[in-house]
Amino acid sequence: MAGGTLRLEGVAQSWSTGSARNRIAIEHEGTILTVAVRCLIRGLPFETQALLDTGAAWSVIGGDLAEILAPQLGEPEQAMILSTRLGRIRGKLHELDIELLAEHGESLMVTGSVLIAPDWTGSVVLGYRGFLERIRFALDPGVNPDDAWFFFASAG
Repeated sequence: MAGGTLRLEGVAQSWSTGSARNRIAIEHEGTILTVAVRCLIRGLPFETQALLDTGAAWSVIGGDLAEILAPQLGEPEQAMILSTRLGRIRGKLHELDIELLAEHGESLMVTGSVLIAPDWTGSVVLGYRGFLERIRFALDPGVNPDDAWFFFASAG
């Protein structure tokens, strides 16, 4: 699926550089993900499904994945307590590279601010602040759930 053209202040720009099917309302590790996208988190040797959540303040990685990443992380930006649907969680905000995987076009590497919270039992969450606000993205629900698409590009 080719991206369209966006005009910003009269200058034509490619609207998206990559796209991939997203999955709607799938079960992943005991949780229903409303909109699931494939990504590769730097430091992990495998891809994962993440909840794309425009209503989440921050991106979150917890549980076993947080433990695997811990030795590779530098100094945190700050410690935080985040209120979630699963209760309050404590974690530390780190800069982390996450690659959005494309089926068409180019995959996109995003350096985002991610809360690493070992006690978080939910899925990986890609939230707005520090991550989604750094990219241009759109969701196309398609004609049926198997034809839903996630379009993305760098915002810069």
